[in-house]
Amino acid sequence: SANNNIHPDVFHSATGCLRNLSCAKQKERQAMRECPGLIDSLMSYVQSCVAEENPDDKSVENCACILHNLTYQLEAESPQCFSKFKSQIASQSEDRKSPTIGCFSPRSNRAQKEVGISLLNSNAVCLLNHINTPSGVKWLCHPRAMQTYLSLLGSSRKDATLEACCGALQNLTASKGLGSSAMSQILVHKLGALMHLSPLLKSPNRSLQKTAMSLLGNISRTDSLQTSIAKQILPELTGILSSTPREMGNSDETIASTCNTVRSLIMAEPEVSKKVVNSELVTSLADLSENGSFPKGSKAASLLLYSLWNEKNFQGVVKKVHLKDSLTACFVLYGRHNTKLMYPCVRLKFSTCSQCHAQAVGGPR
Repeated sequence: SANNNIHPDVFHSATGCLRNLSCAKQKERQAMRECPGLIDSLMSYVQSCVAEENPDDKSVENCACILHNLTYQLEAESPQCFSKFKSQIASQSEDRKSPTIGCFSPRSNRAQKEVGISLLNSNAVCLLNHINTPSGVKWLCHPRAMQTYLSLLGSSRKDATLEACCGALQNLTASKGLGSSAMSQILVHKLGALMHLSPLLKSPNRSLQKTAMSLLGNISRTDSLQTSIAKQILPELTGILSSTPREMGNSDETIASTCNTVRSLIMAEPEVSKKVVNSELVTSLADLSENGSFPKGSKAASLLLYSLWNEKNFQGVVKKVHLKDSLTACFVLYGRHNTKLMYPCVRLKFSTCSQCHAQAVGGPR
């Protein structure tokens, strides 16, 4: 704990060394996860500092960074940590297939989401307290650890600590498996993660903002969470997209992640989206789609605009800014296997996309 007999400078140096070691390859990560008492000690120290309202203790940053690194690819490398979470989620999925809600069929998207949310609210308590006090590697994906990270996100002023905590949660939600889905559900519905995540989306620290946006993108992949996320976060995300790239740190990956997350939320919840899709957003997306400085962001903005055009609820807004004639769907040869993909191109000045035309006829890529 924070109240031990080890000199603070010695502890700080020791955790700094462990921080460096945790950045190594899978073999080293696994050895550290299996080291008796290591993870327990790190988590105990961080929790003690949080309880003592000392989140910016100089060794907390090191401990948080070690825990962040040890969560990297955790579900793939230590799947046993997620076994009880997976069984709960699998059980929910089976139950979700049978009931009918009112006039909605069991297979309708709306019915599935409503059943998913109701089942989640009834079972999340079990997920949250599914085992006794964890030990060893099981600490890394335990709800108490996630609560500690969120407490630091709400109290620490050190960007490195904030990024480490956000990065640990990003790692826990990174895969498309049941374990990550369980982590996402607990974060949103039982730990109130969105209120802690929201301020980080506008952080002036480019790396922290990127990590926070990636975490939000991971969480947004879970269908049963999209309604809650859209209601709480979508206005803020569209506001960020309506501003300049500078507000997204001039980061290609952050712009792309923001566009992709907004696209999934808008398509999932069109009723909520009607309030946030406006001419400022469409114009900003059109500008981004033409910005060659952000290749990933440009493509993501084009996909989002194309999706808006295909959704009849938003076509009126798109028409108002004269984009109707500039939305062209181009089939291009893309990738090593020459797979034909729909590549939506949005250009304000051209009715066709010369770049895609060049690619389609074998030009430069």
